[in-house]
Amino acid sequence: MATIKLTIDARRPYNDGRSPIVFRLTSGTKSTSISSGVKLLPKEWDNTKSKILKVHSDSKTLNLVLQKKLFDLEKRLLQITSNDNELNIIELKEALINTGTNKTATFYEFAKKEIKNLRDQERYGNASVYETSVNRFVKYTGKSISFKQINYNVISGFELTLLKEGVCRNTIAIYMREIRALLNISIKKGLMERVNYPFYNYRIKTEKTVSRAITKTDLVNIMELPLEENTLIWHSRNIFFLIFNLIGISFIDLILLETDSIQNGRIIYRRRKTGKLYSIRITSEAERIIELYKRESSKYLISFFEFDNVLKNEVREEAGLRIKSCNNQLKKIGKLKLIELPIPLTTYVARYSWSNLAKSMGYPKDQIAEALGHEYGNRITGIYLDNYGNEVIDDMNEKVCSSLLL
Repeated sequence: MATIKLTIDARRPYNDGRSPIVFRLTSGTKSTSISSGVKLLPKEWDNTKSKILKVHSDSKTLNLVLQKKLFDLEKRLLQITSNDNELNIIELKEALINTGTNKTATFYEFAKKEIKNLRDQERYGNASVYETSVNRFVKYTGKSISFKQINYNVISGFELTLLKEGVCRNTIAIYMREIRALLNISIKKGLMERVNYPFYNYRIKTEKTVSRAITKTDLVNIMELPLEENTLIWHSRNIFFLIFNLIGISFIDLILLETDSIQNGRIIYRRRKTGKLYSIRITSEAERIIELYKRESSKYLISFFEFDNVLKNEVREEAGLRIKSCNNQLKKIGKLKLIELPIPLTTYVARYSWSNLAKSMGYPKDQIAEALGHEYGNRITGIYLDNYGNEVIDDMNEKVCSSLLL
């Protein structure tokens, strides 16, 4: 729950000894400040009662001003947080200080700020997806489109245009989900009226795709394939089966695992895409592969990808280059005469194949979904739902992975 409190920020005193009085906004474990425009000497402020002491010549007037501002901010915060959609601390602050004067801002201007916010939070992947979706949208609407002009006809027209251009249905769904997410944020920030929300009547459509899973026999054949050690194709196969043994961990999360991600025989990490925390017991096969790539000079668990000198803002791009290289090698494996897979072999196939194999072994869909980190029925709070603890998931993963070694 987010809260606002009046306090003195004694950490940043001015040359005359005064410090700023701020509205401290706190949400969860994070906090930020909103300026009040008032500066005081520490002896003029009562931090317990959050008010200016009478020793200040204008205490009565300033206290009234500060209390009025605090009331307005608390009222605005209540309106913002009454919605189900959560905002991070930066978005909350922006929403609070926006008094409606920016309602003439265009969707494009707003979207650019949101994308910058994501990059400032180092959420480069989300920022990239937002940016692609916004660019496609404003290519259709124009950059000057206002929030009032975004209605059902605009959204459905955008969809029809993309379909005519040959964009697949599921890619369109991604664009629409990102546009919808941005409009939801704009409503919370008071930039768009809820009555004008175009997604009340528009349904985002998807279509089934060809399965990206391969059979247990295929997996065993790939595992037993004689490959020359320390070649790119050999490394790529190792990465594929490490992903498989870590219940389909995403490629970028895998290559960013640091050596201290291992705790008591488990891999502990927070998924970059969703922020969810994962705890996976390391299987014997995963341990064998990890040992191949440990290097004291690297802080990363899989030193093969040489990420130690990669800057934070370059992580997404560099990861893209590495996954492309890895997938190119995996596709070569899939085309070999001894294998001849019906689909291209990529790192994604490891995740889907784990799920498919678990299903064929009789494990229930909701248990598989929880292991993969999906929401199945009810929203997941924490690593897994209460009805499936770590031990249950651990046991399932152990049996799924060891079935390839029998």
